[in-house]
Amino acid sequence: MATIAVLGSGNMGSALGLLFSRAGHRVTYTYSRDPAKLDRLARDSGPRARAALSIPDAVRDARIVLLTVHWNRVRSVLRAAGS
Repeated sequence: MATIAVLGSGNMGSALGLLFSRAGHRVTYTYSRDPAKLDRLARDSGPRARAALSIPDAVRDARIVLLTVHWNRVRSVLRAAGS
């Protein structure tokens, strides 16, 4: 079982996060203009999923980071994630 941070809550991030959660992995969703959307994604993904309001919080314990943001946001999201 892996811990996966999904940076981006659009079609790709939400679909892959749901699949990973159903496969038994822990998933943390983050990066949305709508915090309620993150909560909804986590709730719909089951008990292994959660929402994080900050990128550093989402990636802190992640073994895998899935980047699913628009190309013009990649640099700023990666900067926020840190090393």
